[in-house]
Amino acid sequence: MANAAPTTTPEHVAREYADRIVLEQLTELHEAVKPGEISDRLKDRGIGLGTVRSLLSSNPEKFAYHERRWVPAARVAGVGLPIAEAIRLAAERFGGPMPAPLLALEVSRVYGLDTEVAERIVARIASSDDTLLLTKDGRVATSGMVFTAGDESRDRALALNQVEADEVERVAKVLAKLDWLNGDAIVSALDKAAPVSAKVLGAVAWCALNPEDPQSEHHFDWRAFNAELLSVPGFVYGADGTIYPETTVKDWLAKAAKVAEKAKAVIEIEDAAPLELKKANVEKMVKQILASNESVAATSILENEFEITPSVKTFPDDLATVIAALRAESGLLWVGGDRFRKAGTAAEGIEDLPAPFLFANSDLLDEEGEMVDVELTDDGLSTSLRKLIEHPLATDVNDEDYHAAPKNQPDSMRLVLKPIHRELGTFPLSQFPTDWFQGEPKIQELVWRTDEGEEHSFWLNNERRLIFGLIDLWLDQPVESGAVFTLSRTEKPNVFDFAWLGQNDPVVYISSQRMEELREIAGESEGKSTYQIVREVIAHWPKGVDFLTLLWEVNVVRRSSRRMLASLLSGYVCFYQRSGSPVWHYDHKKVDQGFDKTKRKFVKKD
Repeated sequence: MANAAPTTTPEHVAREYADRIVLEQLTELHEAVKPGEISDRLKDRGIGLGTVRSLLSSNPEKFAYHERRWVPAARVAGVGLPIAEAIRLAAERFGGPMPAPLLALEVSRVYGLDTEVAERIVARIASSDDTLLLTKDGRVATSGMVFTAGDESRDRALALNQVEADEVERVAKVLAKLDWLNGDAIVSALDKAAPVSAKVLGAVAWCALNPEDPQSEHHFDWRAFNAELLSVPGFVYGADGTIYPETTVKDWLAKAAKVAEKAKAVIEIEDAAPLELKKANVEKMVKQILASNESVAATSILENEFEITPSVKTFPDDLATVIAALRAESGLLWVGGDRFRKAGTAAEGIEDLPAPFLFANSDLLDEEGEMVDVELTDDGLSTSLRKLIEHPLATDVNDEDYHAAPKNQPDSMRLVLKPIHRELGTFPLSQFPTDWFQGEPKIQELVWRTDEGEEHSFWLNNERRLIFGLIDLWLDQPVESGAVFTLSRTEKPNVFDFAWLGQNDPVVYISSQRMEELREIAGESEGKSTYQIVREVIAHWPKGVDFLTLLWEVNVVRRSSRRMLASLLSGYVCFYQRSGSPVWHYDHKKVDQGFDKTKRKFVKKD
């Protein structure tokens, strides 16, 4: 299949498609004083006011703010141009085949013509002008969107259309058995090859229908071919020149909304006055939140009630005004960021630390009456372990140290799911830098968005340093320990983008077979010391094992702290590291030598 143009990205294609939809509505309206006039028409497609306003203000190629109104940019740029040139400009700026009636409507308004007259002019020019094309389903495209060639040589035709020969050959192999003279050829070609470049597909058809043999008959008509190509139901033309299955559109719109959040406004509009809330405004907002079974974002209230979005200059101050007013209402619960819900509706079971996170070290004594399971101070630990116990993947809830917040917080985090959290549907804050999440309030609601556009709500307890409610999300993937995902900040408070990376962390990953072996050890661990358990677990690794791998395997058997494991490895003679090697080994022959007596002075006192 042909690839998209290298200068485009999936985000660019999605953004341009959303722009096209907005532009279509704006053209129908003729002009819009408020972006809400457009968003009202697009709500059923998942395009809200914030997205519309951001798209309008960040793409001067398509939109213009003229005389305090939003209008198509092509209209402003086309002032004084002949009708034919204005038609071409509007079709080009549209970014895809433009409905001819819509184009005629624009022409009739700009040039003061009767609608029927404008429709005839558009049809005539689009059918005769070499820079335009009228499709079979009544849309106008520019010839630059498609492959146009006649009797040129192969090399010249490909060069004029900026098509690579290897791309043509690749698609030609996919369609090798296709009869291009068959009436259903184009539909069949799209079914087999899409997503595919419109120009590359046209080149494949042209090569087949217009062979270079001077004695052969030529059947390729660029107008007829492309008029049908751009009219096949179930497919849509993308901004990168690729024809995609229409099912892709849903993903485009979800992605475009994310892109719009980060888009920077480049079109200046008149300054808006800061928001002044009246008592009636606050009462209406409170009533809306109390009537909802879910949390309500102040950002949404600003958008829906006041048409204020992040692209408005006064937005930060206006958002602060609304949040302050809502926090003062006793019947509401502030759940972090800009989110509020009815008081008393937070999820149950998120106040306390679940019992499985408590440590369960034994009180067994050795032959000399000393505790078997002991923790050492830093001076008693192996040099390598002093650093490793501070690694984010070594720390966990109820087993972490405080670190100052970094000056520059990362926007995205690579995170690893450990077995106990997968089982309990939780995740520890210890894998995040301090203050990556807001410190207040204690209980917060987080929204995680997937690549598919789905939103999931979870609960964060800042005091317990734990996120709750993730069980369904965790069980969506089969890996019990070590699955890697990313969590990225968005422009919205307490809203994050979530994505599985489709990979496993090499030191935390535990296979399903190994998990079963560890569960068997756990079933026989009653009355055993953690030291004994560590010996049973490490015996599986005759070539040595990484500290982090051993830590989380031991934790499948028994909840054990990072310092306890580090102390056992450092204190007992049977555990050792070879010079220059990062892994730990076990020598069962040295078990009788017990605890290294030189380390007794480092044993931590209660």
